[in-house]
Amino acid sequence: MNSSQSYLERSNAVLFHARFMSKKPPAVYELPKVRPLNQKWVFFESEAPTNTWNYVSTNETYWKLFNITVTYTSDSDIPLEYHRMKCLPKENWSTKTLNHAAKKTKFSAWFVSHCKTSSRRELYVKELQKYISVDIYGSCSNSSKCLRNSQDVSEQQNCMMDVINSDYKFYLSFENSFCSEYVTEKFNRIVRFGNVIPIVLGSADYGKIIPRGTYIDVRDFGSPKELADYLHTVANDDGLYNEYINRKKGYVCRIKRSFNCNLCEYLHKHRYEKEVVYDAARFWSTRFRCTSPKDFYRDVAPDLAKKIEFSRSPEVFL
Repeated sequence: MNSSQSYLERSNAVLFHARFMSKKPPAVYELPKVRPLNQKWVFFESEAPTNTWNYVSTNETYWKLFNITVTYTSDSDIPLEYHRMKCLPKENWSTKTLNHAAKKTKFSAWFVSHCKTSSRRELYVKELQKYISVDIYGSCSNSSKCLRNSQDVSEQQNCMMDVINSDYKFYLSFENSFCSEYVTEKFNRIVRFGNVIPIVLGSADYGKIIPRGTYIDVRDFGSPKELADYLHTVANDDGLYNEYINRKKGYVCRIKRSFNCNLCEYLHKHRYEKEVVYDAARFWSTRFRCTSPKDFYRDVAPDLAKKIEFSRSPEVFL
């Protein structure tokens, strides 16, 4: 792979990162007017549709020139594997007698860098805080622990895991968008390395990623208070808490091979094909992929759903 535009005309494939194709010059104006006959254009996006179209127009004609889609969804030509964690039972695994709750003195933690999101998760957390303690870290809090701008990414991630694993019983793994199959790296990291119970809020089918009984899904409860009541039950019962942790520890979760390898393999296998995606912007539209927060919360936080007001643009729920 090479990012130099000098290779543009002679490359077998050109990858376009959708959310960085700005409406403003020079990004759009530097695009080729036509796609070379034997060249494939790759529509690439790792973020949810609601996070893609904030600054990018869906009406450009070039969206109909792409041959290949690369996103985190399973119906993409090349699904992004680092969004698609695979968990398998450990061989010869036996439950340990260790009490994982013994030294945990705090209830729940939430590391967050975006304070206002499409999912309006911040409003759900505010309701949840009426019934349980939620310690917030990151850009949306007053805490200076594990700030990203003061450390490199790996140090920040290690700091986060140290804080969570040493003190907390639960971690809020709340997604910034309600889009099908969308989970972020924080969820994967908590599942792989966390000694806590993840509480998930999102539109993914989490049971296809990790077994039920290893996490707690907001969608299984009719209100934030119902969820909080259950969390108190688990937190006050070491046996029940350890069941969750031991069940999770009975699985090994890995990220599959790199995207570069998958792209090269796909290009080789399909080098003689010339199909064009009907419309990449339509393929990656919020109307097709996502649920509005008002609709999502109708069953899991009905009082909150009534309060949510947003101007629904064609592609962004804000």
